[in-house]
Amino acid sequence: MDELIFEPAESSIEAVGRATKPNLRGSIRSEPLGFPFLGLVLFMIVYFARPEDWIPGLAAVPLAKITGILIFMALGFSLGTIRWHVPRAVVFLALLVVQLWLTVPFSFWRGGAFNVMLDFSKVLPLVAVIYATVRSIQRLRWILLVQAVSVATIAFVSIIDVHLMGGRLGSVLSGIYRNPNDLALIIDVTLPLGLALAITTRNIWKKLAWTVAMLGMTYAVILTASRGGAIAFAVAATICLWQLGMKGRRFYLLFLVPTAAVAFWLYAGSTLEQRFQQTDVALATNKQVTEAFGSAEQRKELLIESLRVTAQHPFFGVGPGNFENVSGFWRVTHNSYTQVSSEGGIPAFLLYALIFWTGIATLRKVRRQTRNRTRIFSMALEASLVAYLVGSFFLSLAYYLFPYCLVAYTSALAIIAARDRKLSTSEGHSIENVRPIEPAVEHAS
Repeated sequence: MDELIFEPAESSIEAVGRATKPNLRGSIRSEPLGFPFLGLVLFMIVYFARPEDWIPGLAAVPLAKITGILIFMALGFSLGTIRWHVPRAVVFLALLVVQLWLTVPFSFWRGGAFNVMLDFSKVLPLVAVIYATVRSIQRLRWILLVQAVSVATIAFVSIIDVHLMGGRLGSVLSGIYRNPNDLALIIDVTLPLGLALAITTRNIWKKLAWTVAMLGMTYAVILTASRGGAIAFAVAATICLWQLGMKGRRFYLLFLVPTAAVAFWLYAGSTLEQRFQQTDVALATNKQVTEAFGSAEQRKELLIESLRVTAQHPFFGVGPGNFENVSGFWRVTHNSYTQVSSEGGIPAFLLYALIFWTGIATLRKVRRQTRNRTRIFSMALEASLVAYLVGSFFLSLAYYLFPYCLVAYTSALAIIAARDRKLSTSEGHSIENVRPIEPAVEHAS
C-alpha cells in the first residue's frame, strides 16, 4: 500500500542544483525552502501554543490566518524549485476532502456544512507545506519540538489551575484543548514525540527536562479523569515500552514509565477510578445515576444513532457538522469514525481509515529499513497514531488539524528515510550527477 512513498525514483529526491560528494556528506547548514519552513514553524506555534489565549489583545489579531498566508506565499514563490512526489496517505486525504465537499449539496443544513468544510479544507495546504518543507531530521525535530513544548506547557499550566480551583482538570485555553477529554488525547499523542526527542538528544540537561515534562504530562492525563484519554495513554505507553524499551534495549523505560503511571494513579487517580467504576450500572445506581454513568449511557445512544444515520445515508451522509442537528440529541457523535460515516457517508469513512492505516504501514516500513534516529521517530509516530486511533473512538475529532499533522510528519519522515538510503547506497561511487533534495544534516542535540 505504501510503495509509492518509498519509490527510489529521482523525482522523489531531486532538488535544484548539483552537488559534489563533499556537499553531500558535509555539514552545510543552508537548506531549501527556508522561508516557508519558518512560516510553518510560526503557524505550528500559533496552532499548538495558542498565544492569543495567553497574551491580552492578541485575541483580536488573526494570527493563524496571517502565518498561514505567509506560508503559502513563500511556498508559492518556491514551487518551481521542488519536484513533488505525493504519498498515498496525502492522496487519500485529498480524496476525503473532495468526498466531504460533495456531501454539502445533500446536507441537512448546507450553510453549516459549507462552513465546516471551509475550515477543514485548510488541512490540505497545511499537510502540503509540511511535506514540502520538512525534508531533514533537523527540521522534523523542530516541528515536533514546537508541538511537544506547547502541549507540555499547557499541561503544566492546567495542573496549576486545577490545584488552585479544584475539580477535574480541564484546559485554561480553547481550541483543541477546550475540554478535559480533548486535552487528554492531545497529550497522549504528544507524549511519544517528547520521548523520541529525549532519546535522540545527547545533552543530559535536555534529557532531564524532557523527563520532567513527560512526567507532568502523564500527571495531567490522570487529572483529566478522561476514560478515553486513559485508555489511549495505556496504548501509547505499551507501544513505546515495547518498541523503544524492549526492542531498542532501553530497559530503563520498562521501570520509569510504569512506576510513574502507578504512582500518579495512586496519588491522583481517585476521580478517574470512580469514573471507570461508575460506568457500571450496578455501581452507579446504588444511590443515584452519576455523571460518569449518564455520560457513558448517552454516548452509547449516540453511537447507535450515528450508525443508524449512516445506514440511512450511506453515500453522502447528512453533511459535515450536521449530525447533532438530525440526531435529536443536539450532540456530536463522540466517535470520530461514526462522525465521518454519518456525516460524509461510507466512502468518507473508508478514506478516513485508509489515511491512518497507510500512515502506520509507512512507519513500519521505515522502521524495518533504518537503524538510526529515523527509526526512533518512526516508533514514536506510530505510538502517537495508534493512540489517536484509540482515543478518537470516544471523541469527535475528525475535522481537527492535529491528527493529519501526524500523517504529514509520517510522510516527511518517509521521504527523509528514502533520501538517506539513496545517499548510503551511493557511497563509494561517483555521484557527480546526483542532485539531493538537501544537504546532509548534522546530528541535532
